[in-house]
Amino acid sequence: MQKERDPLNLGSLPMVEPPSDGWPLIRAELEQDRQRRRRLRYAGSVMAIAATVVLAVGVFIHQPEPVTEPAAVPAPAQAQHTLDSLISLSQQLEVRVRSIREDVGGMPTDSLVYQVELEDLIAQVDEELSMNPESLELWSHRVNLLLDLSRLYENQLRRDYQRMASL
Repeated sequence: MQKERDPLNLGSLPMVEPPSDGWPLIRAELEQDRQRRRRLRYAGSVMAIAATVVLAVGVFIHQPEPVTEPAAVPAPAQAQHTLDSLISLSQQLEVRVRSIREDVGGMPTDSLVYQVELEDLIAQVDEELSMNPESLELWSHRVNLLLDLSRLYENQLRRDYQRMASL
């Protein structure tokens, strides 16, 4: 009857203690990991707060004083000199843009869009200048647009030269 109940005779084997439970080690390791992450988050939060405070203090300290005196209005002779300077600078930039434009080959479409937009803005300013040729603001705006257009062409030339040099 013994053979029927225990055909492999496992009952005669010595008793073995089950292995120890590994859960306490796993739990301790998970707890350490959670504590480490919590400390990192806390340190990051403290650093973010410190950076915000330093930035706020820096902005507050370096804030310029408001001007209490009205700005001096340029004398008519000075204004005319400034106007003449702007007109001269505008003419020089126009000549420069024309000469650079001759050297620039085809432009990529994204640069071409900017070029057309800048030229359109210059045409709009020219139209306003035809109605008000003494406007310092319009001449200044025209000079800035020509500078932007000049930089656009120069950047394209620089890219073309780099492409040629890499061949």
